[in-house]
Amino acid sequence: MSEGGAGSAGRRPTMRDVARAAGVSPTSVSFVLNGRRDARIAAHTRERIMAAADELGFRPNLTARQLRLQQTHTIGMLTDGIASSPFAGPIVRAVHDVAWTGRRLVFVVNTDGNPEVEKTAVLELLDRRADGLIFATVFAREVVVPPEMSAAPAVLINCFPHPDSTQLPAIVPAERYGGALAAQCLIDAGHRDIHYLAGDEQVWATQERTTAFRERMTLAGAPVDSGTISYGDYTIDSGYDRAITLLRGEDRPTALLCGNDRIALGALLAGQSLGLDIPGDLSLVGYDDQEELADRIRPLLTTVGLPHYRLGELGMQTLLAIVEGSDVPPRQEVRGELVERSSVAPPRQ
Repeated sequence: MSEGGAGSAGRRPTMRDVARAAGVSPTSVSFVLNGRRDARIAAHTRERIMAAADELGFRPNLTARQLRLQQTHTIGMLTDGIASSPFAGPIVRAVHDVAWTGRRLVFVVNTDGNPEVEKTAVLELLDRRADGLIFATVFAREVVVPPEMSAAPAVLINCFPHPDSTQLPAIVPAERYGGALAAQCLIDAGHRDIHYLAGDEQVWATQERTTAFRERMTLAGAPVDSGTISYGDYTIDSGYDRAITLLRGEDRPTALLCGNDRIALGALLAGQSLGLDIPGDLSLVGYDDQEELADRIRPLLTTVGLPHYRLGELGMQTLLAIVEGSDVPPRQEVRGELVERSSVAPPRQ
């Protein structure tokens, strides 16, 4: 390339430079580089234009394109802690992956659940003309949506709006379905004497999974009484403390259904401390399929996986559909899957 030509230091190549190098008009270059398939331009001419653009290192003027399309190709994502939590991180990864296929950038703001930070973040993202907004939570729950989010296309992921809050489309895990999978796994193995070490009774996911447990046990001819479910924290200590009390009793259950994998780990430690064989003497089922826990402990834990990646993927796809003017369902549920490992066996006869 001659000195001082297009692409020389300090100057960015333009469409006119590409047109000159390809021996065509700037209009033809514009049609080709903007993907206008309706223009009657021969295939060999298109190839020549693309080759010239590559040789010159031409990159389109995104600002001009954004003004023309009225889109900035950016998405604003508010989270209450996902950005700093490995537990639900696949939600962020999926949002990014889907956005990147359309060369969109995602700006993530970690709010720590502070309403003032949420409001400010939404306004800042709107000022930057984000094409759409996502509000995502670490744990599936009801949320009060910042009313400012109604000013742009927006979607909730892993949460749903309070009835008195701004109503937005929501993508949530099918917790009742997952709870049924977990309970049915033990029932199918022959267990009827099952105790449910549930999580916090006030949490929506706990309520959904507990309802599923009651329904499945009733269908199996083993209705649940007040002593069949205990509530506590979603922690290893909570699982251990409740399990050790149950397993020391005379009417020891043959299986424990656990509200999450941490509770299951606590129950496993309690059983092993009493000399019980898992799963020979006691079967265990967890929930979440938590990375580097469920697939690391011995025996490997049978559990139900939370579909975090699919939640983020579907959430981003739904938002893009709204941006393009399509109608979407007000609420979509994503089903997890039973992950069968080695912590379940038939009860001893």
